[in-house]
Amino acid sequence: MGDWPRPQFGSDDWELLATDRLADGFFQLEQLTLTHRGYQAESIGPMRRELFVRTPAVVVILCDVARKELVMVEQFRIGAAMSDLEDSPWMLEWVAGICDENEAPLQTCYREVMEETGLTLADDPELLFSYYPSPGGSNELIHLYFAPCDVAEIDCYRGQVGEYEDLKVHVISVASAMEALQTGRINNAAMIIGLQWLKINQAHLL
Repeated sequence: MGDWPRPQFGSDDWELLATDRLADGFFQLEQLTLTHRGYQAESIGPMRRELFVRTPAVVVILCDVARKELVMVEQFRIGAAMSDLEDSPWMLEWVAGICDENEAPLQTCYREVMEETGLTLADDPELLFSYYPSPGGSNELIHLYFAPCDVAEIDCYRGQVGEYEDLKVHVISVASAMEALQTGRINNAAMIIGLQWLKINQAHLL
């Protein structure tokens, strides 16, 4: 398969002219002034773009292979609460979290799995791939992992009280998760991506 197109330009074909910090709270927002090479002109810009600044994060598909069950967490999400949809803002998600400063993504996996489920992983999670969930306006990079686990060891309720984190832990059969995916009941990107990967690979995993 040699027909996948390579980008015409690379990381040296743009220039950052100025950076202004617009917000500096739980998250950061910057206004950037930049130019970049163009297809129809030698240079595009200068232009201003807002960038939602995010530290890299991990998402972990926790799966009890023997039982064919998945571990998910339910928690309140402000983005869903403020959307135009009438869905509940309490969402089912994979274990996930932002990497601490100087913390490798693999270390974040172990920490977040323990914090959010009470599980101690016996083996290193497998990195599946890394992706940008919203590259048009954020530098966030997600590292998606798969980790076998034993669901008998989970706690029902978890979270970091000092961080206002209040989680309910669910154990859901792979079959039920696949049905929810097919019927459109899954409404967040990481869950959809993870379940689609699991559907493609479940023949040799489960």
